[in-house]
Amino acid sequence: MRSDLQGILAIIDKTNSLSDAEKSRIVTWLELSDRELKIEGSLEKVRTVVMNMRKPDDLLGICGVFFAELQNLGFTDIRDIQIVITNDDNGSLRNYQFSDNGLAGIAEVFYKGHPMTSDFVSKIQSSVDGFVQIGFSGKELAEWRNYRLKNGGLPDPGLDKAESRYYYWYSIGTGAIGISTFKSIDDAQMKILERSRNVFALAYRRYIDVALAEAQAKAAKIEAALERVRSRAMSMQKSEDLADAVGIVFEELDTLNMGTLRCGISIINKEKHTTNIWSTIKSEKGTVVQVTGDESMDIHPLLQGAYSAWFKQEDYSYLLQGDDLKRFYKALGNTNFKLPDTTHGDTQQYMYVAHFPAGGLYTFRETEFTGEAKMIIKRFADVFNLTYTRFNDLKQAEQLAQQAQTDLENLKKEKKRTDEALTELKATQSQLIHAEKMASLGELTAGIAHEIQNPLNFVNNFSEVNTELIDEMRTELENGNSNEAMIIAGDIKENEQKINHHGKRADSIVKGMLHHSRSSTGIKELADINALADEYFRLSYHGLRARDSSFNITMNTDFDENIGKINIIPQDIGRVLLNLFTNAFYSVSEKKRLQPAAGTPQYEPSVSVSTKKIAVKPDGYRVEIRVKDNGMGIPQKVMDKIFQPFFTTKPTGQGTGLGLSLSYDIITMEHGGTITAITKENEYAEFIIELPALC
Repeated sequence: MRSDLQGILAIIDKTNSLSDAEKSRIVTWLELSDRELKIEGSLEKVRTVVMNMRKPDDLLGICGVFFAELQNLGFTDIRDIQIVITNDDNGSLRNYQFSDNGLAGIAEVFYKGHPMTSDFVSKIQSSVDGFVQIGFSGKELAEWRNYRLKNGGLPDPGLDKAESRYYYWYSIGTGAIGISTFKSIDDAQMKILERSRNVFALAYRRYIDVALAEAQAKAAKIEAALERVRSRAMSMQKSEDLADAVGIVFEELDTLNMGTLRCGISIINKEKHTTNIWSTIKSEKGTVVQVTGDESMDIHPLLQGAYSAWFKQEDYSYLLQGDDLKRFYKALGNTNFKLPDTTHGDTQQYMYVAHFPAGGLYTFRETEFTGEAKMIIKRFADVFNLTYTRFNDLKQAEQLAQQAQTDLENLKKEKKRTDEALTELKATQSQLIHAEKMASLGELTAGIAHEIQNPLNFVNNFSEVNTELIDEMRTELENGNSNEAMIIAGDIKENEQKINHHGKRADSIVKGMLHHSRSSTGIKELADINALADEYFRLSYHGLRARDSSFNITMNTDFDENIGKINIIPQDIGRVLLNLFTNAFYSVSEKKRLQPAAGTPQYEPSVSVSTKKIAVKPDGYRVEIRVKDNGMGIPQKVMDKIFQPFFTTKPTGQGTGLGLSLSYDIITMEHGGTITAITKENEYAEFIIELPALC
């Protein structure tokens, strides 16, 4: 274009039809057109770069292209091109800066700590026309330069020699684009900056779109990483899977390219002031997980501060540098946590830990953690809290399962011992029941022996008389006295009838004894409860008399003749009655034995038995049997124990304690009835049996 313009100017200069003034105006117009085309071409180059943006940090490339084009347009004193994006949340500027002196890069500068920088941000955010011009010089420039260097700004080799610095900014959304020079620019250059503003507004819109897309992609990547951690946590089947779950946390943090030197999980023991640690160790074989436990948190200020922050459930940051950095790794070297020293010369390391109820997720890196990095670590800590909760649930379940297994084994052992004890108990119980049966049989036998003696005496006596009568009858027949012989024969017959009667009586008693002594068939049959009660009442009395012939007692019976026969197991009901009668006779005999010396009213022992038919609505009835004595009675404090097995108030050796227990089972379980007792100590005791008429 320049060569074409020179050719046109040469032609115009040779044209004689134009005046010098006209030639001058044409030349000026052509030069301006050439300038305009040149400016527009430069801006188009910048637009092309803008439209090719793929990521937010491509703004730095745009700064480089614009820097070169401004130089082509005559900006000979330009120092650099900068684009800044403000972040009010943390008070920082994301600074894209380009210069041809090698000063190019991206930095995050915190502006709220310095009044001039804060004033600059305020001006570009509040500018009405979008243009801001700022100049620094002298001491003010030096202070501003030092602040930028200390708070994230890029070093500027020429800035420390400059006496002044000028900035020309145009606001674009939440940021601005500008140039800096060591002297002010002219009006023509200012107009070029004004024209470039629209290009950079386009660049800003493109930046917003690209940044949003990148943020969404990054958020999706973070969420996918967190989801993989969650999935691994929920797939844990046993507590020992925790190490693998921890490894997944570290792997996913690495995929996010956060520049971490090392990360780990710390589970804190509040009482012991120690921690269990799962930490990544990078070696030639790759990243591995090292596990160690019960490490003291008092060995270095970093760990002490981390414990205090965990106690308050606050996030925690610490900067290791210089001698403090060396002391930290030396302190770790003296523990079981053999962590390699990752320091290099004077390298500083930043530590950040996001806490959860059981501990924290910590990370180390050589640059300060941004707000975004901390947010990501917090989210991972929250997800690992789920993992650790799952671990504790599994551990508790395993402990319960182990305890259940132990309990089951113990139960099996106890069951075996119980079965053995039950077998032994049954054998013992059988022996005791047999002993009780033999005891009652002894009582019965004594009574039977006494009871059977009378008919036997009659049989013997009448047999002897009949022998004498037969001899007399033979003599009379020999003498021919047939009438006398017939009279004697009549006497013999009468005696034989008496022998037969008393023989049957003896036979009945023997059968009753055999009936009582044999095992119960458990089969019910119709029986006369009055006859059964009367027979065992007398037999029990005679059994006592057999042991103590001096014992006398008043026996009372009151049987309801309307009862008839009822369906019972006679042997078992007989045993119940015999037990109640025996106890009653024992009670009155003891009271008689303990009677005070002469001079006091004489005690008259008595025992009674009665039966009664009681109507039950609508058309049934039941049978009541009462056995009462006026003996010792039963102490009220033991009334709730009298039907318990092996409980007895008799002296040792005089009772098994099974009589009333067996009686209770026979009445309630075999016959569906009830047995109760009412008593007054030292006055009486009465047992009441109720049986269904069709039991």
